[in-house]
Amino acid sequence: MILSLLLNHMRKHIILILLLAFACNHSNVNSKTSKTNLPASTKENTSQLEILPSPTKQTKASSPVKQKIETPSPKDTTRHNQQPSENFFPNLTEQEIPNIFISHPDYIANSFDFPVGKPNAKSYYKARNFGEKKHLGEDWNHVNGGNSDYGDPVFSIANGVVVFSENVCCGWGKVIRVVHKVENDPEQEYVESIYAHLKDINVHVGEMIRKGQTIGTIGTANGQYSAHLHLELRNFLGMSLGPGYSDDTFGYLVPTEYINRHRGR
Repeated sequence: MILSLLLNHMRKHIILILLLAFACNHSNVNSKTSKTNLPASTKENTSQLEILPSPTKQTKASSPVKQKIETPSPKDTTRHNQQPSENFFPNLTEQEIPNIFISHPDYIANSFDFPVGKPNAKSYYKARNFGEKKHLGEDWNHVNGGNSDYGDPVFSIANGVVVFSENVCCGWGKVIRVVHKVENDPEQEYVESIYAHLKDINVHVGEMIRKGQTIGTIGTANGQYSAHLHLELRNFLGMSLGPGYSDDTFGYLVPTEYINRHRGR
């Protein structure tokens, strides 16, 4: 009887010890699993957080970058940033022009010369032609390139009257517009010459001028690009100053072609 009771008591202790050992072992296994077997999404998120830029880097990356103002190189001195200038019309209207030349018949144009290196554009070349990249005029530059012609004289291509003389916006700088009444020309009774990007203006609206007269000097359109003269020639009076570039060439002439056809008339 006593032996039976002892055996039962020992059996209970053994079972209790086994249960405690099993519970302890199971707890250790779960602990190791929780440390080493993270869910895939958790690993991904941890990796992403590690490669995110620091606040300092984010601030630097998102801060505005100062844009460098581009200046044309000597090999390309005629790149413009011109926008339409629809508000800049001649100060003298086309209705006023005929009476001006009736009053000043000796200012009717009987011949034309070039606006730089007069009379034959000596030491100058066309850095950009009419029609090149939709260009509505000709850009004249000294053969030495760059700003070598800055401040050089600009001459009126023929007798005429100044109809516009202002410092304007939109890539034009200082501009002079001159209307010429052409002697004995059945195709164009009047043409208008435009001289742009000037450094100086030496004439005023309403002034009667002669062929070869210095009307201004070559400039940079107030520092917007390298020095050169932008010359336009039009056979339609009263147009706005315009964009300087366009597919539409209505009212525009090729300056060099026209000047060469009207030399020494």
